[in-house]
Amino acid sequence: MLRPRIGHALRGAVVAGAVLLLAACSSSQPGPTAPSSAAQAVVTATPTPTVAVTPTPTPTATSTPTPTFDATAHSLDDPTSIWVVVDKQRPLQPKTYVPSDLVTPAVPHTNVPQLRRVAAAALVTMFTAAKRDGVTLYSLSAYRSYATQTSIFDRNLQRLGRATTLDLTAKPGYSEHQTGLADDLGDGTSCDLAVCFESHPAAKWLSAHSWRYGWVLRYPLGYTRITGIQTEPWHFRYIGKAAAKQMHFSGVQTLEEFFHLPPSPDY
Repeated sequence: MLRPRIGHALRGAVVAGAVLLLAACSSSQPGPTAPSSAAQAVVTATPTPTVAVTPTPTPTATSTPTPTFDATAHSLDDPTSIWVVVDKQRPLQPKTYVPSDLVTPAVPHTNVPQLRRVAAAALVTMFTAAKRDGVTLYSLSAYRSYATQTSIFDRNLQRLGRATTLDLTAKPGYSEHQTGLADDLGDGTSCDLAVCFESHPAAKWLSAHSWRYGWVLRYPLGYTRITGIQTEPWHFRYIGKAAAKQMHFSGVQTLEEFFHLPPSPDY
């Protein structure tokens, strides 16, 4: 498929939105923080439990989808399900949902991340595999509460206008970050949370390997008419190994298409 070009205006809007996002929910650290020892590996921003996950061997991929894949194994509506689909037509129920098992994965980060336990374990394993291949990844923005998303959305409305904000920022209650199953990933460079990240080795590694660990790119280039969100080469979503493998080998690019849901171009 031919990939449409993204103009300077859109890239500028994305970067502006990203800067606002970081300003709203960043920690006090001035830049990327890479743990240097087991004692420094986990930094807790809130009184949620921490988890240090022992890396597991890199999964061995096959060349075909799983023949026994069960498309009904998990709910698409229950916010506690690893397959919950959140978009402009599918808000969380309730919109103020808070995951009960948030933990802090021991990974390099710019903002102290929190994820649901299963996603955190998979993230640690994926970061370890990337490091083994010479690629350093950073967690930029993982779980965000309803209140945090409200603050980000309102600030972007004031600074970017309604049309641009709706293309770049989910309304509170409609954000994947609130599920505890999404994380914005980068490499600690100036292209973090920017479209130019797509050309970096880290983004290319994620494109080739993230599915092995249960993670998929949520907002690919050219699918805004389906997802309702402009391309975000940094935004990854955990759906588990079985579904990620099936999605990868089927060639389907969005969760809406994979789960046979209608497009969600607008609220």
